[in-house]
Amino acid sequence: MTSPPQSGIDAEFIDFLRTLLPALVRETLTGVFQDAPDYQALPPEQLGIELPRAADANLRLFLDSVVEGRLPRAADVSDLIEIAVHRARAGVPLDAMLSVYHTGAAAAWNSVAALANTPEQREQLLALVPYVLGYLGAVTPGVAAAYLRERQDLHWEQREAERAVAQALVHGKPADLLAERFGISLDGGFQVLVFRLAESQGRPAASGRPVLRLAHAEIEALSPRALSMMERTGGVILIPAGDTESTGKLDTFVTRMATGTGLRTVAGHAVAAGPAQVCAAAEEAGEIVRLADRLHRPTGVYRMADLALQYQLARPGPARAWLLSLLTPLAEHEHLLATLRALIRHGYNRQEAADDLVVHRNTLNYRLNRIAVLTGYDPGRPDHAQLFAAALTASDIDAAE
Repeated sequence: MTSPPQSGIDAEFIDFLRTLLPALVRETLTGVFQDAPDYQALPPEQLGIELPRAADANLRLFLDSVVEGRLPRAADVSDLIEIAVHRARAGVPLDAMLSVYHTGAAAAWNSVAALANTPEQREQLLALVPYVLGYLGAVTPGVAAAYLRERQDLHWEQREAERAVAQALVHGKPADLLAERFGISLDGGFQVLVFRLAESQGRPAASGRPVLRLAHAEIEALSPRALSMMERTGGVILIPAGDTESTGKLDTFVTRMATGTGLRTVAGHAVAAGPAQVCAAAEEAGEIVRLADRLHRPTGVYRMADLALQYQLARPGPARAWLLSLLTPLAEHEHLLATLRALIRHGYNRQEAADDLVVHRNTLNYRLNRIAVLTGYDPGRPDHAQLFAAALTASDIDAAE
């Protein structure tokens, strides 16, 4: 016979419960499988061996704690914590895992209630209620903490693997083995987004806001399969082809980053046909975002079509050097440069340009003639006007470097 319990529960009733353990394990598992579908998807060895052992261990630990009149100690629940780690690795949700303890307790309770035939047994069963609640309150927090620690470790490990794969692809290095190890698909192409957090948008930046946490949350919304390399000032995101059905998601990501941080956020976008092309696409997108940033473009996603001329004019070479030299004679004549910019800004409409500068049209014409004399090129001629427009663009890029 069991030694007299310190809890006030009769030893005879405890012995009665111990004889019911095999049946209680079966009833507990039946209740779990009915109410927790996630457990039905576990591997056969866990369903047939680990789960029955876990149910039996829980019930025995509960009875021992009742006999000793105390709550389970940390050392008592070490096996249960190890099982929680297994559930975390298997991908069982935390709420499902915790609900199993209550579902199992209810199933075992109902089973005992159906077999308690005497008034004394029913009275003893009711006296167990505080111990059931105390047991659940003592065990589930430790199990939940172990689960969360394991999930956090797994999430961190997966995120680091995704970062390493992204870094390898961006730098043109092999990534196949690492990707295969962590189940990361490299099939097909990628949309490459390089984004940068720039200056404040006219209101205080959210400097205390966890920028990286915000970015990771928005990237997850952009595509659960996205790979990324992140810093506090921006990052590179590789989105598997087909994961964003429209450009709207990319625009939304950039807008939400700008809203969340209070910073102007610009991004460069390019497409890689496959993993081998990611490096070149990242370089292209990176140059686009640098141009958008240096030219103070507003928050948004920019592509080659948006900045093709600026992209080309940013490349060093004799053509760019010649264009910059075209403006050299005007360097000490700010009013002439302002006139040239106004003319181009208004589509070469002289009256609108004059109104913008708040000068008479004759004054505008005089200044344009002066530009022609100093440079040898007439901004009134369409072919020369195009040269001046390209020269001003190259000058703006040069000034922003």
